[in-house]
Amino acid sequence: MHSTRYCITAGEATLRQKGEKAVGKNRETAESYFIRIPDGHRNAIQRPYNMNVDRIFRRMIEHANNNGDCIVNIGDGVFRPIPGDPVDEKAFHEYIGKELHRARAIQYKRLCMKQTFESWKKIGRDYNALHFDGKRETEQHE
Repeated sequence: MHSTRYCITAGEATLRQKGEKAVGKNRETAESYFIRIPDGHRNAIQRPYNMNVDRIFRRMIEHANNNGDCIVNIGDGVFRPIPGDPVDEKAFHEYIGKELHRARAIQYKRLCMKQTFESWKKIGRDYNALHFDGKRETEQHE
Protein backbone atom coordinates (compact mmCIF):
# COMPACT_ATOMS: atom_id res chain seq x y z
CA MET A 1 0.00 0.00 0.00
CA HIS A 2 1.34 3.42 -0.96
CA SER A 3 1.21 6.38 1.37
CA THR A 4 -0.12 9.64 -0.08
CA ARG A 5 2.16 11.72 2.12
CA TYR A 6 5.10 10.94 -0.18
CA CYS A 7 3.33 12.11 -3.35
CA ILE A 8 4.49 15.53 -4.55
CA THR A 9 3.43 17.70 -7.44
CA ALA A 10 5.73 18.69 -10.30
CA GLY A 11 5.89 22.22 -8.86
CA GLU A 12 6.92 20.92 -5.45
CA ALA A 13 9.56 18.72 -7.08
CA THR A 14 10.99 21.75 -8.90
CA LEU A 15 11.08 23.77 -5.67
CA ARG A 16 12.75 20.87 -3.88
CA GLN A 17 15.40 20.62 -6.62
CA LYS A 18 16.06 24.36 -6.40
CA GLY A 19 16.36 24.07 -2.62
CA GLU A 20 18.77 21.16 -2.94
CA LYS A 21 20.84 23.16 -5.44
CA ALA A 22 20.93 26.12 -3.03
CA VAL A 23 22.03 23.86 -0.17
CA GLY A 24 24.67 22.32 -2.44
CA LYS A 25 25.92 25.76 -3.46
CA ASN A 26 25.99 26.92 0.18
CA ARG A 27 27.96 23.82 1.12
CA GLU A 28 30.45 24.44 -1.69
CA THR A 29 30.88 28.03 -0.54
CA ALA A 30 31.36 26.93 3.07
CA GLU A 31 33.94 24.37 1.94
CA SER A 32 35.80 27.09 0.05
CA TYR A 33 36.01 29.06 3.31
CA PHE A 34 37.01 25.98 5.29
CA ILE A 35 39.94 25.04 3.07
CA ARG A 36 41.27 28.61 3.41
CA ILE A 37 41.49 28.52 7.22
CA PRO A 38 45.11 29.47 7.87
CA ASP A 39 47.68 28.55 10.46
CA GLY A 40 48.25 31.48 12.77
CA HIS A 41 46.37 34.68 13.58
CA ARG A 42 48.12 36.86 11.01
CA ASN A 43 46.06 35.55 8.10
CA ALA A 44 42.82 34.77 9.96
CA ILE A 45 39.76 34.73 7.74
CA GLN A 46 36.39 36.27 8.52
CA ARG A 47 33.29 34.14 8.78
CA PRO A 48 30.95 34.12 5.78
CA TYR A 49 28.43 36.96 5.55
CA ASN A 50 25.66 34.65 4.30
CA MET A 51 24.02 33.14 7.39
CA ASN A 52 23.28 29.81 5.68
CA VAL A 53 26.87 29.44 4.52
CA ASP A 54 28.08 30.53 7.96
CA ARG A 55 25.96 27.87 9.68
CA ILE A 56 27.44 25.16 7.47
CA PHE A 57 30.95 26.60 7.96
CA ARG A 58 30.57 26.54 11.76
CA ARG A 59 29.35 22.93 11.62
CA MET A 60 32.44 22.02 9.59
CA ILE A 61 34.66 23.68 12.19
CA GLU A 62 32.82 21.89 15.01
CA HIS A 63 33.25 18.56 13.25
CA ALA A 64 36.94 19.23 12.61
CA ASN A 65 37.56 20.25 16.23
CA ASN A 66 35.90 17.03 17.40
CA ASN A 67 38.10 14.99 15.08
CA GLY A 68 41.67 16.06 15.68
CA ASP A 69 41.80 19.66 14.44
CA CYS A 70 42.16 22.88 16.43
CA ILE A 71 40.39 25.86 14.89
CA VAL A 72 39.54 28.96 16.93
CA ASN A 73 37.57 32.15 16.46
CA ILE A 74 37.62 34.83 19.13
CA GLY A 75 36.16 37.59 16.97
CA ASP A 76 39.27 38.61 15.05
CA GLY A 77 38.89 35.81 12.54
CA VAL A 78 39.10 32.05 12.17
CA PHE A 79 42.48 30.30 12.27
CA ARG A 80 44.49 27.38 13.57
CA PRO A 81 46.65 28.61 16.46
CA ILE A 82 50.39 27.99 16.23
CA PRO A 83 51.99 26.62 19.41
CA GLY A 84 54.71 28.97 20.61
CA ASP A 85 53.18 32.11 19.07
CA PRO A 86 52.14 34.24 22.07
CA VAL A 87 49.17 35.84 20.28
CA ASP A 88 47.91 32.47 19.03
CA GLU A 89 48.35 30.85 22.43
CA LYS A 90 46.45 33.69 24.08
CA ALA A 91 43.65 33.31 21.52
CA PHE A 92 43.59 29.54 22.07
CA HIS A 93 43.26 29.91 25.84
CA GLU A 94 40.56 32.57 25.45
CA TYR A 95 38.62 30.28 23.09
CA ILE A 96 38.94 27.28 25.42
CA GLY A 97 37.80 29.46 28.33
CA LYS A 98 34.71 30.56 26.42
CA GLU A 99 33.89 26.97 25.51
CA LEU A 100 34.20 25.93 29.17
CA HIS A 101 31.91 28.78 30.22
CA ARG A 102 29.31 27.72 27.63
CA ALA A 103 29.51 24.10 28.77
CA ARG A 104 29.04 25.08 32.42
CA ALA A 105 26.12 27.36 31.53
CA ILE A 106 24.43 24.51 29.67
CA GLN A 107 25.00 22.15 32.58
CA TYR A 108 23.58 24.69 35.04
CA LYS A 109 20.50 25.32 32.88
CA ARG A 110 19.98 21.58 32.53
CA LEU A 111 20.20 21.10 36.30
CA CYS A 112 17.73 23.93 36.96
CA MET A 113 15.26 22.55 34.44
CA LYS A 114 15.53 19.06 35.89
CA GLN A 115 14.99 20.32 39.45
CA THR A 116 11.99 22.39 38.37
CA PHE A 117 10.43 19.50 36.50
CA GLU A 118 10.96 17.14 39.42
CA SER A 119 9.35 19.67 41.81
CA TRP A 120 6.37 19.89 39.46
CA LYS A 121 6.05 16.11 39.56
CA LYS A 122 6.18 16.11 43.38
CA ILE A 123 3.41 18.64 43.84
CA GLY A 124 1.31 17.01 41.13
CA ARG A 125 0.26 20.19 39.39
CA ASP A 126 0.24 20.83 35.69
CA TYR A 127 2.20 23.51 33.91
CA ASN A 128 -0.75 25.82 33.24
CA ALA A 129 -1.80 25.80 36.87
CA LEU A 130 1.73 26.66 37.99
CA HIS A 131 2.44 29.52 35.61
CA PHE A 132 -0.77 30.94 34.30
CA ASP A 133 -3.28 30.27 37.04
CA GLY A 134 -5.81 29.40 34.36
CA LYS A 135 -5.51 32.75 32.53
CA ARG A 136 -3.80 31.32 29.47
CA GLU A 137 -6.36 28.56 29.14
CA THR A 138 -9.16 31.16 29.34
CA GLU A 139 -7.51 33.32 26.69
CA GLN A 140 -7.24 30.42 24.29
CA HIS A 141 -10.95 29.63 24.53
CA GLU A 142 -12.26 33.18 24.06
